[in-house]
Amino acid sequence: MKKKLKERSARFRFWRNVAMILLGVIIGFLTGYFGADHPIEFQKLFDRDMLYIGSIILYLVIFGIASTYLFSSRQSYQMMEEAEDEDEAYRYESQTRRIYDLATIFKGVMIVPYLLVIFFSCQKLVYEEKLTGILGKYTIPLIFLGLLLLTFGLEHQFRKTFKQIYGKAIPRNSSGAEVRELIMSMMDEAEKQICYEENFDIVFKLSNYVLPISLMAIFLVGITFQTDILLALVVVSLIYVYILVSQYKITKRYYKE
Repeated sequence: MKKKLKERSARFRFWRNVAMILLGVIIGFLTGYFGADHPIEFQKLFDRDMLYIGSIILYLVIFGIASTYLFSSRQSYQMMEEAEDEDEAYRYESQTRRIYDLATIFKGVMIVPYLLVIFFSCQKLVYEEKLTGILGKYTIPLIFLGLLLLTFGLEHQFRKTFKQIYGKAIPRNSSGAEVRELIMSMMDEAEKQICYEENFDIVFKLSNYVLPISLMAIFLVGITFQTDILLALVVVSLIYVYILVSQYKITKRYYKE
């Protein structure tokens, strides 16, 4: 079902733009007036051990949520198979796929705390001469190995559940394009249409709102706290340019001769 477009009057759009400009002026003035006189390193605001342990806890929490949703999707699938009524079976099928998609989202989010664990582990190995912990110098490598095994184990369970739900296995060592083709081959036209519309909405918001605002926020943080923002600006800018250039494919395919 298509989303209804909200009609905005010209007066509303005018005052909305004026408000955004005024907000930008106020933020810029406050940034310049109250900007920090000395550079601030955000990592110095927190203890390195606290950040390291916090990253591990965050990883385990997200791992637990993803595992719970994955287990729930399997239970829902079993109920679907046991259901005798067709409407009830369809309801369980929809529930199974929704829960599995939620589990997939949390599995993807797991990469963030995992990378943080690697980052803070490297810092501890470089900057601390004597490592503390139950196993001494072997503590960090064993924690890293344990999280790695958890990640691969969860990925294996996801593949098994995917095959159970959709009846097809994800090919091992497959590229992103191959996985995309596999998933799209299992969609009907209605699912594809919804997917196209939602993905277009996501890309549009990224290119017109999220990434430009992120660039401005990074710039303001750099000015206010006098921090090194070059790498962040380069990364966000590259993503922004990539999305804009990729949109040309739409025009190219539509007007293909």
